[in-house]
Amino acid sequence: MGDTQSLEGACSCGRNQYLIVLPQDADSTITIYFDDSSDNRRAHSSPLPAFLRVPLPLLQSTTYAFYPNETHSDIRRVFTPWHAPHIKRYFCGFCGTPLTSWNEETSEEAEMVSVNLASLRSDSLDILADAGLLPSARSERESVTKQTSGPVVHEESRSQTHGQPWFGEIIQGSESGKMRRWRGEEVSADGKSRVEWEIMEFDGDDSGESVESGIGIGKRKLSDLARGEDVLMRSV
Repeated sequence: MGDTQSLEGACSCGRNQYLIVLPQDADSTITIYFDDSSDNRRAHSSPLPAFLRVPLPLLQSTTYAFYPNETHSDIRRVFTPWHAPHIKRYFCGFCGTPLTSWNEETSEEAEMVSVNLASLRSDSLDILADAGLLPSARSERESVTKQTSGPVVHEESRSQTHGQPWFGEIIQGSESGKMRRWRGEEVSADGKSRVEWEIMEFDGDDSGESVESGIGIGKRKLSDLARGEDVLMRSV
């Protein structure tokens, strides 16, 4: 990273927002890691939580009250596990979004803070991708957007895609990596029309065989069915 850049993130409801000011030597001071420990899986309700580990002074956070009776302590809540009193997990007290995790077990750990990677904004994830810390997500989103342009939407529409293709690259080769999904939407310039789309891609053979169970799940034409066999057609 050459020039000084900033990463922005927030909770789902927007009451908690934070800013991470990256120094020029951010490549050597910040890291991205995955923690599949049971504590983190339960806290994030995710099989593979991802974190951005940054020095504590780089993180600036603030809270915004939507109503007069909302206080800072109500918006930014903290949880300390009884079996790990040295860990503090911060989350939104209204929408429940996990935000950061701080570990003071050692002096070295206390100088760092782990930010929930999923709470970063998409443009901030692009900054991490440009720095080589994540596989590039911007180019794939742009290519998918181009493929969806057509007569189904207004020619002056603006595009917005959802999901992070880099996660698919991380799990590529695993059972989970055989299926990929992209979601997005097209909104007309006047805001009156919107088209949502979803693309699912499955990497596998064409035999229709289940790898684990060996049970055939391939399609058969009606003419291939033996006589006397019941045929049931359903509309889904």
